[in-house]
Amino acid sequence: MRQKGFAVQDGFTSLTTKCSLCLSEENKPDSKVYINKTTGYFLCPKCNAHGDWNILERLIKKSKVEGSIKDYFDKLQQDKYEFDKHWENLLAETTSLLNLSENEVLDLFRLFEFPYHTEAHKVLCDVRVSKDQTVLYFPLKNSLDTIIGYRKIQAGREEEVETCGHHLAGLFSCRSFKTLKTDQAILVPSIQDVLSLASNKVAGKLIWLSNCSLPPVVLPVLERYQKLCLWGDWENMRAVAEKLGEDRCFFVRPTDGLVTASEAASANLSLKTLVSEAKPASHRSITTFASLRDDVYAELTNIDKVRGVKWKRFPALTKLLGGHRRGELTVMTGPTGCGKTTLCAEMSLDLAQQGVTTLWGSFEIRNFRLARTMLQQFAGVPLEQNLNEFPKFADEFQKLPIFYLAFHGQQPIKVVMEAVEHARYMYDISHVVVDNVQFMLGLGEEREGDRYLRQDAVITAFRTFATARHCHVTLVMHPRKERDSEDLSTSSIFGSAKASQEADNVLIIQDKRLTAVRGKKYLQVAKNRYSGDLGIVPLDFDKDALSYQPKKKAKKQDEPEKLLDNCFQEYSLDEPQDISQILKSSKSKNNKKENVDTFLNDILNLNRTR
Repeated sequence: MRQKGFAVQDGFTSLTTKCSLCLSEENKPDSKVYINKTTGYFLCPKCNAHGDWNILERLIKKSKVEGSIKDYFDKLQQDKYEFDKHWENLLAETTSLLNLSENEVLDLFRLFEFPYHTEAHKVLCDVRVSKDQTVLYFPLKNSLDTIIGYRKIQAGREEEVETCGHHLAGLFSCRSFKTLKTDQAILVPSIQDVLSLASNKVAGKLIWLSNCSLPPVVLPVLERYQKLCLWGDWENMRAVAEKLGEDRCFFVRPTDGLVTASEAASANLSLKTLVSEAKPASHRSITTFASLRDDVYAELTNIDKVRGVKWKRFPALTKLLGGHRRGELTVMTGPTGCGKTTLCAEMSLDLAQQGVTTLWGSFEIRNFRLARTMLQQFAGVPLEQNLNEFPKFADEFQKLPIFYLAFHGQQPIKVVMEAVEHARYMYDISHVVVDNVQFMLGLGEEREGDRYLRQDAVITAFRTFATARHCHVTLVMHPRKERDSEDLSTSSIFGSAKASQEADNVLIIQDKRLTAVRGKKYLQVAKNRYSGDLGIVPLDFDKDALSYQPKKKAKKQDEPEKLLDNCFQEYSLDEPQDISQILKSSKSKNNKKENVDTFLNDILNLNRTR
């Protein structure tokens, strides 16, 4: 770009230069384009021009704009115009928080369970309220403080935050009332945290990151801040710090198990002090216990979260492994046709339903078939017999944070890792599933040694990715061909011992249904680096739901109820019987009893005579 005469400035996350795409005739100083250093994605907040690097590259090389690119930019301008019109209509249909009385604001905060203070409505002065006061609209602003979208929260459904707008390259932010302006921004995961910080007069820009999600397209909004203070769940905020640049990021460590600002405010802690004591995110290559002390204490005080996300469908697996943790490598193996993909799909679905952003790399079966399996597991009923409910299930399933790699069959490891890295950066992926590793070992008839080396390289790549990117990786691998009568073990995994050595968890599906009369299928935890607990998890397959979720045991019937049921079965009113027959059966029972008594008496008398 400099060779073409562009003056380029290097920022924290983006390169900035003069925007030659703006449609305005006047050359204003704020007319500049941001180019993401990692992806090359460009964005001009003034003219709303944005796109991939190849589009910008074509514009730089050619003096005249191509027709296809011109149509693309015209479409962007049309989208901007439509949103501006929509926002104007929304302003007419809603009112500002400043226009509400103090009692109305208090009732509104009680309805949404927001922490209230006397100046809260001034802090949220940009927020719009519906006429029935059940919906709040939080405007999203770009780096020029232009509204380009909004977040919608409805009373009773506060967790379901709906984001609307064009391009969504904005964030909601505000400041504490009557505080000095600084070059510091505090990023928190909820609006409750924003209000808690505002009530404590914490200086700086208060920015709401919904669910700690930070798409790369919003990075230009944070480019102006020299110091970014991250306050929230440690696992999620680490990924945020990597995108923003760790040199300017600081973490507020959990205190006595209080992770968020709202929790600390409820415990009457000084939020100003906690923010001022925030620790830098970056560390040197060599460290000491003094610098790790706070991390160790934070882990001990948040031991439940450190264990990871718990499986709801597999409580026995949660009891053994503790949970699903970031930064770990899990290897799953089992005999051919035992259901490795089906089980792995349900385990990842369980986590995705709890907010774990998942990337599926299915090289063995096509994505539409995998998606169908996961949808049926999500619905819990056979889809072909419930086609009328397909739209409902599909709409709910579509909301889950699940992404799929568009690969099938043999793929080079380099291509796969590039796609995985891109997905992690763009969508904050925290769980990667690869099914299976053998499809990345190359084509052709290589020698056995070469094949083992290729597999070791694949495992090394994913092990490094899991550790460096703080992401959980699940690898599905085939075992060696062994006798059906023998149990599989960690040494049964195909290839060298590197897979079992590098893995934090090794899960083996043992299927004894074909080798034993009363054989069972179960999942064996053969390695658990976190806690060391080993054991088995029984697997009972529900064909209708394609699920291995354990069935709930039927409640045992009480003995009195059993007796009553037997009585009703024996003397049912639905089947009237003749009284004489009932008396006859009763008489026969009495005769049998008398015969038994007579027989016993004879035996006793015989013993006496002897």
